Amino acid sequence: MEKLIKFVFWLLTLLSPVNAVMVTIIFLIIVDFITGSYASLKKRIPIRGSRIAHTVSKFFIYNLVILAAYFLEKHIVDEVPFLKIIAGFIAIAEIKSILENYNSIYGVNPFKALINVMKLTPLKDTVETLTEGENTEKESNKTNKNETK
Repeated sequence: MEKLIKFVFWLLTLLSPVNAVMVTIIFLIIVDFITGSYASLKKRIPIRGSRIAHTVSKFFIYNLVILAAYFLEKHIVDEVPFLKIIAGFIAIAEIKSILENYNSIYGVNPFKALINVMKLTPLKDTVETLTEGENTEKESNKTNKNETK
């Protein structure tokens, strides 16, 4: 039993620098699961065991990828911040999923709402310039689709 305690203490000491990142990712996974479950209930879609299993697998896979990035950065290539890059991509994916669930629950797209709020501020010209590029791309895609028909 004493060897097991020493091993667990050694393992926790080894992982302490990456602890905050792992807790943050776990928090985002839990929030995504809660918002996704609520969106399913609101749409009257039954919650399946496979979806819950997907969430459980995300716990393990995301944390293993974060650990691998940490050890890669720490012991092999310390010039590239692999941990920050990979954790950032995972966090962006989870936040995107949370915002999609929010849109599904309340019918409000938070990004579009933010852009509309920003149009009321002195940043109006900048926001309109940025969104004009998106509108131009969408219109050209529609035009290209119509030409191919």
